[in-house]
Amino acid sequence: MRSAQLTAARKIEIAEREPLSAGPGEAVIGVEYAGICGTDLALFTGNYPVPLPLVCGHEFTGRVKSVGPGVDARWVGRRVTAEINNTCLALGRAPCTACRRGLPGHCLNRTVTGIIQQDGAFAEECAVGGGCLHEIPETVDSLAAVLTEPLAAALQIFEMTPPQTSDVVVVLGPGRLGILIVFAAALRGLTVYAVSRSGMKRSRALDYGARETFTPEESHDAVRQRTEGLGADIVVDATGNPDGLGQALGLVRPRGTICCKTTCGLPETGLDMTRLVVNEIRVQGSRCGPFSPSLKLIESHQDRLKALITSIRLLTEAQSALESAFREDKVVLAIDR
Repeated sequence: MRSAQLTAARKIEIAEREPLSAGPGEAVIGVEYAGICGTDLALFTGNYPVPLPLVCGHEFTGRVKSVGPGVDARWVGRRVTAEINNTCLALGRAPCTACRRGLPGHCLNRTVTGIIQQDGAFAEECAVGGGCLHEIPETVDSLAAVLTEPLAAALQIFEMTPPQTSDVVVVLGPGRLGILIVFAAALRGLTVYAVSRSGMKRSRALDYGARETFTPEESHDAVRQRTEGLGADIVVDATGNPDGLGQALGLVRPRGTICCKTTCGLPETGLDMTRLVVNEIRVQGSRCGPFSPSLKLIESHQDRLKALITSIRLLTEAQSALESAFREDKVVLAIDR
């Protein structure tokens, strides 16, 4: 079984490993496609430090090859994607305190596929908790379904911060994840503005539902003008830069919400805490989201979403694929070719 292992910062090695065996509560998936995201790049650079070697990759599709005790055997052969948190509940174990309190995404015993103590999908096989599995509808292309996890993460923003239909949303960084946030917000009928230095990203944001786009230098005055001097109701930081939070603080209205989606592994510096307190700003972290609504959206908008994928590379090209992902918006590894 081939895998692309991260063995040191910016170093991927293609290795042959023993085929995986499904343990209790687990399913082994033969991986078809795996997407590269910002968290993978933070792991790759070493900015997000984790024990190595590690097989990264948590956005993927494939077919279930085998299941362990406690998992329904009817999953075998099905085309699936999977949530990334392997929790007590997902593995059929006695629940920890977090799982008992309805917080399985923060399970005290969880592993996180491709990130924390669990090898991921940059390999021919990947093992996940049986409760993480989601069958891909027959009408959905496997390549498009790679976007299930990041689109779910975009939807989670509005699960945790339910918007009003009149709300103004500013998305900082309409890149790999940010463009999905623009898309999800626009589908809700919200007024969306996107901010980026990249002319290409600004243009694409307009195609995916943004009303207008601005450069960072223009954004403060432009947003104030369009909100009668008040500021945006919701500002989403998807910049991939720890200083995005400070930028968001300059755009959000008093008692508005900043939604943080950046997981670059680096600390924010220079945050104006006085402004945060005086303006009574709510800062909402937001991570993993609901897969079922995400798959339904992909089913309805498949071609439009699949167009966001900029290149497809082989597993053996994982090193160069990760390097090019710093310049491209969405690189996907084709594992079974």
